[in-house]
Amino acid sequence: MDNQEMRRLKEQLGLIDYKINYKTGVHLGVIEDFFSGKTDELDPEDRRKIEALLEAEARKH
Repeated sequence: MDNQEMRRLKEQLGLIDYKINYKTGVHLGVIEDFFSGKTDELDPEDRRKIEALLEAEARKH
């Protein structure tokens, strides 16, 4: 999933940055910078964790 898809899905699901941080263990600052568009860079492991969470949340809805 590309960056725009991840950002769009987060908005559609109404997820807050803190919940993503809590569920994935990815640093809150990294999450805030990525989803605000401040940076497009994510560590591959962090990307995998966030994508997995977004996909799991999407299946719930």
